[in-house]
Amino acid sequence: MIISCSESDVSTNELAPTSTPLLASTPLPASTSIPASTPLPASTPLPVSTPLLDIKQVPIVEPIVEVKEEPKDDDFQEGITFKRNTPTPIPTPKTYEEIMMAYEESQKKRAEDLRRAKEQAELANQRELIVKEAFNSLDNPRRTSQYLGWGKFYDVESLRLFATERVTDQFMLRVAAIYKLMFSKNDLIDDDLQNTFFQTIRDERVFQKILYVDKSGSYDTATNDLISRYPGGGYQHNYHGHLVNRAGADQNRDQREIMRQSLSTMTLSLRLMSDELDGRISNSALRKAYEEAVDKNLFFFYPSKEISQEDIIYQATHNFLVRVICKEWGIRYFDTDLDVRLIVNDKDDLINKLPLSHKLYEEFVEKILNPLDPELFEDILEYNFEPKVY
Repeated sequence: MIISCSESDVSTNELAPTSTPLLASTPLPASTSIPASTPLPASTPLPVSTPLLDIKQVPIVEPIVEVKEEPKDDDFQEGITFKRNTPTPIPTPKTYEEIMMAYEESQKKRAEDLRRAKEQAELANQRELIVKEAFNSLDNPRRTSQYLGWGKFYDVESLRLFATERVTDQFMLRVAAIYKLMFSKNDLIDDDLQNTFFQTIRDERVFQKILYVDKSGSYDTATNDLISRYPGGGYQHNYHGHLVNRAGADQNRDQREIMRQSLSTMTLSLRLMSDELDGRISNSALRKAYEEAVDKNLFFFYPSKEISQEDIIYQATHNFLVRVICKEWGIRYFDTDLDVRLIVNDKDDLINKLPLSHKLYEEFVEKILNPLDPELFEDILEYNFEPKVY
């Protein structure tokens, strides 16, 4: 058998194992022979199980580019500092005593809340009973033809309320109920002093006038003066302003109107009863209390028009006493008035800042008038009732 070999062939004794042929795509040049003196070591054959990698299978390794992070200034954002790596504090477990103490406090607070709610409910029930009894004790207004234009009246103790025909009986009786509660008794009332007060009202013929105003703003055509058809009819001078029954008026306006006029009538009566409550007298108790408030810059009065100095003093001291009573009773309807201002917060503040005013209240007002609770006052105006039918 004849075997033909080319020039490029080499002895089979010098070739690598037949299991690892040379790549066909890369032939050896003819001029390049493998030296016979450097045979491949027989002890280090190429592994049969490790073929040469195809160049297409070699992965491409991207170069590693190191990115350096710019340092951040935590204080840059408008002075806000961010705290990093701040561990969240673990709350300290409460002891049994602390848990029981917190439980007892919560129970006390719940009991106090229930007590207050019960107390408020009882007070509301008491006010409802007082208002109901007050209206039940009132008769209907009486009709009269003695005074021109004033067709009806109502007497509360010695104070007479006059009203024109268009004033509703409901409105007139609400005003009567307010006066009735102010004239009622309590533990601080001095019976002798209160009776003197009622006698002064009777002797001086103090009265309250109530007019009607329709939706267009027109007043009754009745004359403002109470002119009696009979000589000696009285009731001409001693009143302070008009109470107004407005058609379709809102309740807040009625409250302010009634409170202002009723307290003004009371201060007028107090002035007629005692010179100590006449602000025009320089050494009276009212004048001294007023001057104390003015000197401390706690009372301001701005008259609405040019009037004499005597009238200014009279109006200023009159309005001052009305505000003192309101502070003592907790009434805040006039706190926003700009023309007349008493700058104290409440009764305690009045006692601390204006002791002469509080003393004046204790010696006179407290012994004559029963305090009109603001909520009770509102209940009277909201109470739904009908005049009695005979």
